[in-house]
Amino acid sequence: MNPLKINPATQFASLPPVVEMRPSAKETDGENFGSLLKSFVQDVDKLQHDAADVEKKFLSGEISDVHQVMIAAEEASVAFELLMEIRNKLIESYKEIIRTPA
Repeated sequence: MNPLKINPATQFASLPPVVEMRPSAKETDGENFGSLLKSFVQDVDKLQHDAADVEKKFLSGEISDVHQVMIAAEEASVAFELLMEIRNKLIESYKEIIRTPA
């Protein structure tokens, strides 16, 4: 049998580029973690209010497309789940820092 030979230089050539999740210093313009987190919480709150508004419009008959309602509700749900995971990781990190000896 012939072993599969992989050239390290071309091994990942066909994969799509990875999106940078970390904002650069330029993008944040000196924004600290607290203000970034606060803006994310406000965005999640806005998504939840928007989903509630779309649901009310659907129930009143202003919107007849149920897909709009489901999309708005799912966006709000996913954003809230992400916010809860961030909160859990922050609490976990805080507890780990507290356990670390000085």
